[in-house]
Amino acid sequence: MAMLESVTQNKQMKKSYDFSTLSSRESLFLNLINQNPGIRYLELKSLTGLANGVVSHYLRQLESNGFIKSVKTPRVSCFYPLSSSELSQKIFRRSRQITPKKILLALIQKNHSFTTLVKEVQKSPSTVSTYASKLIEDNLVFIEYRNSKKFFKINPEFFDQLIYTLKISN
Repeated sequence: MAMLESVTQNKQMKKSYDFSTLSSRESLFLNLINQNPGIRYLELKSLTGLANGVVSHYLRQLESNGFIKSVKTPRVSCFYPLSSSELSQKIFRRSRQITPKKILLALIQKNHSFTTLVKEVQKSPSTVSTYASKLIEDNLVFIEYRNSKKFFKINPEFFDQLIYTLKISN
């Protein structure tokens, strides 16, 4: 079983680095995805000016040939370079959204109570609560209780990776 996985990984690695077989459109999509990890389908469609079917075709080709990864949710498809880790994908996905990015940047500076986080981010409490919950679900942020008061903190396990990825995405 391990031998089969190893052979499969080697084939994928060979495919992922064999850029000589790419068409100009495939190269265009690959470059856009490498420059904008976590880019959404509609952004790619807008940037290229191509029709839905054409965009779908090339993205499917790149993914099936092992050049990119996609993460699909019911409403959004995001595309990443093959080399991006699951953690990087989460960070890129959240950093491409305005409110989660503001929350992460605020928490990198210092820990915040919910009230101070709402003031810092300048969004409604319900919006901050929704996105903070998603960041907690992603394990990028956690809650610490001090004197029965809730404080939001960056997960120290991912602090360096978070700063590095946010720096790239700016």
